[in-house]
Amino acid sequence: MSEDATTRPTIETVLERINALGERVNEGFTAVGARLDKVEERLDKMEEQLEQIDTRLDRTQAIVHEMRADFREIRARFKETA
Repeated sequence: MSEDATTRPTIETVLERINALGERVNEGFTAVGARLDKVEERLDKMEEQLEQIDTRLDRTQAIVHEMRADFREIRARFKETA
């Protein structure tokens, strides 16, 4: 019985330390999860911005094509009159 009395506080101490370590690990995972959520939010915003840029680029490209067609038409008319 004397051995049980001397080892019991040691086992309880080890268990307390293991539990404390587990709590710190859980806190760490929670912090990592929060940071990943923020990164995901930022990536979503970047994706939205890229989609807007892509839409503007498509519009700009369409305008450039229209202008090219207009210039070709003007050039053809100029050649007809010259």
